[in-house]
Amino acid sequence: MNSRTVTIQLPADLMLAVHDLATEREGTVGKIIEDLLVTHLAAQNGSKKKTEAADQRLVFALQNLLFRDMAEASGWDDLDARLRRHGYYLKIAWGGLSLHTETSGQWLCNSSDLGFSYLTFLRRFGPGKPKGPRD
Repeated sequence: MNSRTVTIQLPADLMLAVHDLATEREGTVGKIIEDLLVTHLAAQNGSKKKTEAADQRLVFALQNLLFRDMAEASGWDDLDARLRRHGYYLKIAWGGLSLHTETSGQWLCNSSDLGFSYLTFLRRFGPGKPKGPRD
C-alpha cells in the first residue's frame, strides 16, 4: 500500500486519550486513527455490520476523559457544553443516551457504558434532553 503523511490537529485531551489507547494496544496513534477511518468508511458503505457492544478499551479511554465532566455537570446545557469541548455529544437512542462524535456523528458507546444512565441524568437535571450539534 502506498502511504502518505497527514497532519491533523486534535484537542489536547483527545490526543492524550488516543495516545493512551494506542499505548494500551501496543500500537501507534496513526494505527488507531487508520483503524477508525477504515471502520467508519466500511460502515458508510454498508459492508460492515455495526456491532452492538462498544469497544471496552475505547470505553475506558472515554471514561478517563469524560467522567469528571459528566459527574460535575449542573444541568443539560452544562453537560452539552462540557461534552462539546471534547468533541462529543449525547443523543436519545432506544430509551437511553448514546455518545457520538461531533464531527461525524459516529456512535461510540452508550452513556451507561460510561457509568451514567439516562435515568441518572433525569434524576439530577429533571426532564429534558441533551442537545445535538445542530440543535
